[in-house]
Amino acid sequence: MKKVEQELYELYSKYKDFDFINYYNGVSKTNTNNKYSKGLGDSAGLYEPSYVMEILTTNLTIGKEVKNVDKGYDYKYYFDNNDYIVLSEKYISGKIKYINFYFYEKNCLEYVFYSVDRGIYSLSKSFYDEKNRIIRHIALPDHFYDFYNNGKYVEEEYWYENDITYIKLIEYFHPCDLCKFIEEKTRIINLKIIDNMVYNLDGNNNIKAYWPIRFKLVDGKKVSVPLPKKVPVFKIIKENMINILEKWKDIDKSVIWINCESSDLEMQYTSLKEDSEEKWNIAFYDANEADIFEDKSHVQVLEDLLFNNGCNIDDLINESDYFVNKMIKIIKELRKEGYITDDTAVILSDLEISDNTLDIARKINKKEVIKGFFEEWDF
Repeated sequence: MKKVEQELYELYSKYKDFDFINYYNGVSKTNTNNKYSKGLGDSAGLYEPSYVMEILTTNLTIGKEVKNVDKGYDYKYYFDNNDYIVLSEKYISGKIKYINFYFYEKNCLEYVFYSVDRGIYSLSKSFYDEKNRIIRHIALPDHFYDFYNNGKYVEEEYWYENDITYIKLIEYFHPCDLCKFIEEKTRIINLKIIDNMVYNLDGNNNIKAYWPIRFKLVDGKKVSVPLPKKVPVFKIIKENMINILEKWKDIDKSVIWINCESSDLEMQYTSLKEDSEEKWNIAFYDANEADIFEDKSHVQVLEDLLFNNGCNIDDLINESDYFVNKMIKIIKELRKEGYITDDTAVILSDLEISDNTLDIARKINKKEVIKGFFEEWDF
């Protein structure tokens, strides 16, 4: 850890007094080689310095490039004459909140994620070989405004054998003034990528898990892998919900909660009869959740479909009418077909109850069945 800590400290020292705003003004006012994307990613949208976060977080939404900027965008990217990205803006609610800076030096990329309001938010450094393939990456991935008050450093090692990319992710955790609860430890995650499949390996290189991603690495370069578009994803959602309900058919369910916190949809239930917070708040439910998507590639298909229909896939309940209307139709059909009884409440929501949650509940439940839900969440 000491080597990585020292390297990151040197990087931080290099930029802690840098005039980012003046540099930003110079680039943004003169550079006209731009691209745009919609959908809020981790920090840098489509141009993250490292692939690991997108790889580890299955179906992480990084957004898509948009051509018609009049329809809105969340990122604006700036490129130099050699088409290297040098700057990008991250918008939240229509305002620039963060600026990403990319600095190139001798087979290295130095990256700074900058908060307009508070300054340096995180930073990283990527190292490349003579073929311009990433071979190492170090980062302070979490926000900090005092270098010594952060509880985690990250190091990634990459190597390439034929058509296989290997990645070793090393996370160093340590206590600091603001994170005294963190224990001193090191965690290692070993991955290999073949085509667009990621394999999580144990210490003996045995496969622990695997999942598809949206891209493959060809000679160290990210190449998109298009997913099939003609997949009847809402038909699949309904069929998979029926399979789950059939497994639960002998359970006296009072509430079925369809969790739309992300497009990786889940179902949970409670058997509590008396109205209470425990009945009407998924946070109190037993760990009986069931994934609606057995095939995780269908999550990606759903995200693509929602994006193409103007939905905000980061807020499926409040800003995705197309998705909500499709789900309401499915739930009504399941009631009509007898898979969900009239005395079982169905809540379609994320983890935050909103006016939209209540409106949806009215459309898919009898009034008397959800009376307690409205009393619990009376705004």
